[in-house]
Amino acid sequence: MMVSQGSRPTRIAVDPVALLKREHQVILERLAMVETAMSSCTVGSGAVKRTNRDTLRELLQFFTGPVGVHFTREAMLVGGLRRVLGRKQEEQEQFQSFLDEHRALKADATAVLKQLAGKDGHDAAASTGGGGLRSLTEELYALIRRYQELIACEERLLFALAEMRLTAEQRRRISRRMLQV
Repeated sequence: MMVSQGSRPTRIAVDPVALLKREHQVILERLAMVETAMSSCTVGSGAVKRTNRDTLRELLQFFTGPVGVHFTREAMLVGGLRRVLGRKQEEQEQFQSFLDEHRALKADATAVLKQLAGKDGHDAAASTGGGGLRSLTEELYALIRRYQELIACEERLLFALAEMRLTAEQRRRISRRMLQV
């Protein structure tokens, strides 16, 4: 809470959907950075060069740690929608699929990060003659694609539903909880 000049508390209202959309923009920008780092460090075979692994590791750490705040906030929106909408089986399954995909994406980013790190700091794919590097590149592109698809789906379904079905008060309560994460 901020205090105005008259020393009266002023509420700061943050729309939860707007907050999540801004976070989606940050995620998409980070994905674009990963893609740029990959394109600037690939050789003719399309495999990630060893020398650019540090940059990719730094960029991917966002997807194994800080992105968890966004996932937690989205889970709060899902929880609010579940309470409002009740028990329609199809909608409940769709909500659960978003949460499951969050866990899967985080696990996949962790696996790619470990693969980038290699064993004891050495290139884990060196012994495979580049095949491991190519599969790493493919995994990175697959991760980027899955994030982009999930974000598009969430904005089309989850956010639209929240904007239509949640009251202003419900949105305020959800945003207050989100901002505590």
